[in-house]
Amino acid sequence: MRGFTLLKGVVFEWNGAEYRIERLQSSGAVLLERTEDGQLSLVVGDQLLAEYGQGHISTRATSPRIGTPPIYSRPFDELSPSVQKETTRRKYYLQAILDGGSFVFTRAFMLPVIAGLAEKIGDPNPPSVVTLYRWHARYRAHQDLRALIPRNDRRGQTSLKQDPQILQLGTEALEEAFKASPQATGKNVFVRLVAKIDAENRHRLPTEQLKLPSLRTVYRMLARVETIDQITLKEGKAVADKRLRIGKTGIRTSDILERVEIDHTPLDLFLIDEQTWLPLGRPTLTVAIDHFSRMLLGYYLSFGSPSTAAVVGALRHAILPKEPIGKVLPELTIEHTWPCYGRPDVLVVDNGLEFHGKDLESVSFDLDIRIQYCPKHQPRFKGVVERYLKTINYFFAHQLPGTSFARLHQRGDYDSQKHALLVLAEFKYLFEKWVVDVYAQTVHRGIGTTPWAKWHEGLNRRQPGLPADLRQLQQRIGLVSERALRRDGIWLQGIRYSDESLQPIIGKFGEGVRVRVLFDPEDLGAIQVWGPSDEIPRTVLAIDQTYARGLTARQNEMIRTMMREQGVAAEDRVALQEAKHQLVLAVQALMASRKQRHRRKAAAIVGASSSKPKTELFDDVPQSLNLLPGKDDESDDQKDEMPVPVYRSFQLKN
Repeated sequence: MRGFTLLKGVVFEWNGAEYRIERLQSSGAVLLERTEDGQLSLVVGDQLLAEYGQGHISTRATSPRIGTPPIYSRPFDELSPSVQKETTRRKYYLQAILDGGSFVFTRAFMLPVIAGLAEKIGDPNPPSVVTLYRWHARYRAHQDLRALIPRNDRRGQTSLKQDPQILQLGTEALEEAFKASPQATGKNVFVRLVAKIDAENRHRLPTEQLKLPSLRTVYRMLARVETIDQITLKEGKAVADKRLRIGKTGIRTSDILERVEIDHTPLDLFLIDEQTWLPLGRPTLTVAIDHFSRMLLGYYLSFGSPSTAAVVGALRHAILPKEPIGKVLPELTIEHTWPCYGRPDVLVVDNGLEFHGKDLESVSFDLDIRIQYCPKHQPRFKGVVERYLKTINYFFAHQLPGTSFARLHQRGDYDSQKHALLVLAEFKYLFEKWVVDVYAQTVHRGIGTTPWAKWHEGLNRRQPGLPADLRQLQQRIGLVSERALRRDGIWLQGIRYSDESLQPIIGKFGEGVRVRVLFDPEDLGAIQVWGPSDEIPRTVLAIDQTYARGLTARQNEMIRTMMREQGVAAEDRVALQEAKHQLVLAVQALMASRKQRHRRKAAAIVGASSSKPKTELFDDVPQSLNLLPGKDDESDDQKDEMPVPVYRSFQLKN
């Protein structure tokens, strides 16, 4: 094998420049010539050997003559047995001649030698003198025994014999066929190619007509299309890049809370209403996970669609210390505490609408959290949370009664809604037990230890940071708006807020001054107001606490819509209470509906979530006990009717 050696004439690369050994001296010095400009330099031979040992020197392979095939560079054992046998035969003849000393390639000298060697190995077809000379020439040109390997793989025609115009039309037919249908076949491409060739031949002379290829030729053309191009044509470039992408080392973090990833997923599980015991649907789970330890920092569960309120709720739960949850299931005990809390340094999100806008930007600025957006349609940039959401569904939700599984074909005859047994509060208890007692205590392959141990390892280097107090956190996390301050206070979503704390602002800046307002979408009873020169916000209560306390933004919007349709003034407190009562009745009717989408809508209106698991709408409005389906529901398709479970005993599966 050709390599690096301290001999005259050897050419090698050294630190990006090409050198040739011109002379070697008895003292061990080597005279080098730089081939680019002919500059001479004297170097000690031991220095060149040391540079080679550090990987700074490499030899350049001599380019073979034009028409000479390159030598085989893959491992010898990958060759077929017949090729290996032929190579060994050639090596035997050549090695015997080289070991014999001086020789000349004449018939008189070589024929007796070849005959004697063939007799020793029993070769019935010994090589001719010319063939042996050719083997020797190739060996001398490459200085590598692999030059003797026959390149049978390079024999035959390697390029298509079709006219370049036919190849161009074939490419167009291929793109059009897969653009029309990702399931296009060779016959579809052939039909389009025939039409294109016929159209092209109409404009050509009879002597210049394009020859129509056969269907088999079209299939051979398709076989030459690279895999990435095939997938791109069938499923798009994004799918091709994802499927054929080489996995690399992911982002590395060295501390807890250094990087937190957040995302949503619909759970593969149906939950039921605690009053009617009818399935409400699949809730949406928003989670925030610590990249360093893989521990779940916080979550938010609701029946609404992904929203800024869900993101803010998950972020609030992630930052606050976790309090022990009440024992919802007496027979099940949570053994470990949930040690995760603290303000993250970086929050990694995707490009969903709920992550864009001034609400999350304002919260992140106030809490000194940097938001990092992933490239569009590139979920791998937050792969930790993507994989965690899959783990929740596959290793937790799929083990509970009422699971919907990830794919329809996996369900078989299993009726997810019929077997649903868990209410939201019970699911929350089971989920938190799984988080701290199962997932956190299982060795994670990505970090080589358990998330629980990794989090406590991070605690030895960094203590999580919190805002000055809980009130400050409440003043910083929420939805943001801007309102004009008038003499009657501030109006937000049809609710009036006013007290004496606003007097200094209007006295200094006058009526109509724009103020910053932060509110909790789950409780409109109070808002946080920043005046133009305020360092900290002022808490301002709603004038009508009977109406606003505990009211969600969605409930308020529905009540206001109901009153506008009835033409009732917003200031009428009696009308507001009546509207709340009508909303209660409407929600009860939806809860008792046979249609699951109605029950899910009712749960979203109630605001059932991980922070408020009960599905009672208002405490100050009498609840109707009539939960029977309404007249409209009785006319629904009988296929939508969901049997009510007659038992609610279950066990958590491992």
